[in-house]
This record gives sequence, C-alpha cells and structure tokens, in this order.
Amino acid sequence: MYGNEYFSLWTLFLGKNKMSTSADNDIISLNFRYRNAGNKNIIFVIEISKDKHVSDLEEEVRKKLGPIKPNDFLHQIYPEEKPMRTEDRIFSYFNGTPDDEDRIHIRILP
Repeated sequence: MYGNEYFSLWTLFLGKNKMSTSADNDIISLNFRYRNAGNKNIIFVIEISKDKHVSDLEEEVRKKLGPIKPNDFLHQIYPEEKPMRTEDRIFSYFNGTPDDEDRIHIRILP
C-alpha cells in the first residue's frame, strides 16, 4: 500500500529543488570576451537577472576581471551587434535566453 505512495512522495521531494521558479526564469547566462593588455582573450560567463541594468552587469565584470579601464565598455555581438548603454536593462538586449550558448554574446572593448 505505501510502496508506490512512498516513492511518489520521495520523487516530489527530491524533484522539488530541480523545478524552476519564476525567479529562476529571469536569470540569463552570458558569455564574454575581453582582450587583455597582453593581447590574450579572456573568456568567461556571468549569470545575472535580465531585470538588472547594464551597469550591474559591468560591476559583475569588474568582480571577475578586477579593475579595467574606465573607457572599456560592453558591446553586444550576438544576436546582433550594438553598444550597450549602462542605463538600459539587460532584457532590452537579451529578451529571451540566447539560442546559442557556445557563442560570445558580449565583447568588452578598450
């Protein structure tokens, strides 16, 4: 009698952490490329809420790279190429999750 019910309850319990919530749906993973002073490409990923501003994204970049020149700026290159303005929200550039997670989405230009 309890064999199947017990299994179902455990399935629900264990699967609970894997279910996405509405808060998870606004998180986006973006691939970055930065060419450092030694002319080497640095590739990294940042996960951030699409509701945040580009200025918040820049702060996350600084946490990853350390201090970068103030004239470095973010430039979206996928799905379309255009500069990113700090006052804009991230969803204005990436309204859904980028289709190709293997592509570089943002380039940091000196």
